Amino acid sequence: MSLGTLTTAMPGLRTVVGSAYQEVMAALSVLSAPSAIDCEAIVSAGSLAKDLRSPDPRVKIVERVPQPALLRRADLFVTHGGRASLLDAVQGSTPVLAMGVLADQPANAAAFARHGLGRALELTATRDEIADAMTAVLGNSCYGVNMTAADAELSRLPSLDFARLRDAV
Repeated sequence: MSLGTLTTAMPGLRTVVGSAYQEVMAALSVLSAPSAIDCEAIVSAGSLAKDLRSPDPRVKIVERVPQPALLRRADLFVTHGGRASLLDAVQGSTPVLAMGVLADQPANAAAFARHGLGRALELTATRDEIADAMTAVLGNSCYGVNMTAADAELSRLPSLDFARLRDAV
């Protein structure tokens, strides 16, 4: 999980983003209850990491992670829906649960949901809504299949010719 590096540094967003981190961690505890999904989670919370606590030892809270490498092994990525994070998710073929925070992020989250690449929720979603969305994504292989197809499509795009772009300016 990561809700972005900028959002944790913005004083006006710290409280609401911190609450969202807490709700997601609470949802993970719901998922880890007996007869539910057994999971391990990494919460990359930037400067908020020092203020967050999880009662579940399977939830590790850190400031930063090597996100692209981690997403190649993850089953689900809870994200703010920023472009770079969504690109990392596609390249890792990791379905998303996107909770847009600001700017284009809510629209990005909705677009990914429309294309079957994951689910979108409001940043103020409750732990039960989050747990339900996580269960839906993890329980339906179509999201992973769609992400793999999106990664294949992305890899077929031509590389950018930076010299030609520079000369065109």
